[in-house]
This record gives sequence, structure tokens and C-alpha cells, in this order.
Amino acid sequence: MMKILIVEDDFRIGEMYREYLLKNTCAEEIYTALNATESLGLLEEKDIDLMLVDVYLPDMHGDRLIEEVLKSHPYVNFIAITASQESEKVKNMMQLGVLYYLVKPVKLDKLGETVNEYAARNRGLSESAEMDQEKIDRYFGRGKHIEEDELPKGIDPVTLKKIENVFSEEEEWTSSHLGDYLGTSRTTVRRYLEYLRKSGKLTVSQDFGDKGRPEKKYKRIML
Repeated sequence: MMKILIVEDDFRIGEMYREYLLKNTCAEEIYTALNATESLGLLEEKDIDLMLVDVYLPDMHGDRLIEEVLKSHPYVNFIAITASQESEKVKNMMQLGVLYYLVKPVKLDKLGETVNEYAARNRGLSESAEMDQEKIDRYFGRGKHIEEDELPKGIDPVTLKKIENVFSEEEEWTSSHLGDYLGTSRTTVRRYLEYLRKSGKLTVSQDFGDKGRPEKKYKRIML
């Protein structure tokens, strides 16, 4: 079970991140803090896996906060979220071991993808007792960004790309409509649509159709 702490001084933005990530990632517990002091207190109460840290906090810069966290919680991971694009700030974050650096304004689908990528990497480490050099290279960012064996079982990269592309033609699809359009089964299509939803690329709502039978309607997230 992944636990996330969002450190963001704008309450509305922090809540927006929290609500989106709860719906579109595997995180089951997500907490928010408005400043560094509050976040350090939460770390003593909760077993946090991942922190999303704004660089410019009212009581302490994000890089300083990360330094403080690592002193007592060395296995917490970090995603930096900031409006700063200064090369020196990026360099500092890299040296502190920050996994990702997202520049504001952050698109929610990008944030969801980043958190899901982090979760997938950790899941891969947990499932493998040993890793060959190729997999180690990919984990440390030296391999291809997306590999077939990084996708879940039953998700083919060619079919996945084909289904992603249809959302450029229409923003909303049901699994039955998309199955008819692609000439494949509704069950197969639904599997890919659910994968894209969990990856933060689609939202889902209920469509009752002409006969009143509920069916999920998938929509591309436009931000």
C-alpha cells in the first residue's frame, strides 16, 4: 500500500492533486501539508513512501526540507513540483536523489503518470529477487523509456498505442463502441481502457444509453 504526502502551500492545489491521485493511481492514503513544519510532523505519525514537494514553501525551501527528511527518514522518495526552472535548482534536486522534477503548472495527467511510473518501478523491484543489467539500466533511467515487459500482462504496446490514438478522433468512448470501431472484443478493449484510466490519461463516468443499461464512458483528460 503506497502512502503519499503532498507538501503544497496552496490548499486548493494540494487538494486537487490529492483527489486526482486517489482516483487515478494505486495510492491508498494521501496526506497534505501546507508547509515544511507540518510535513515533518506528519512524517512522524505516518509511514510515508513518497513525498510531492513544492520548492517554494513559506517556512523552508523544498530542497532544505528534503535534506531534513532524509536525516531521519532516509528511504522516503521525492517528486519535486515547482515553478522554478533554474538549472542550479534542478542540479540540487538531482544531488538529493529526487526522482522526478515537474515544472508548474503541472498537468494532472502528467502527475498521475509520474506517480504510476514510480509505483511500477518499485513493484518491479519487489517482484524480482535479481535483476539483469538491462533492467537495472532501465530502472536508473539509462534504458528505453517504455519497454514491453514493463507493461502489465495482457497489455500489448501496439494495441495500447492504437487505442490511445482513437481519443484524438473522439474524446469519449464506451468499450462497446470502441470494440465495434476497432473490430475487437469489448472485454479486450475494457482492459486497455482501465489501464489508461489508472495511468491518469482517462476519466470514467456512467452512461445509461438508450435502453437504460449503465456502461462506462471513458474520456480523454484535457488540461
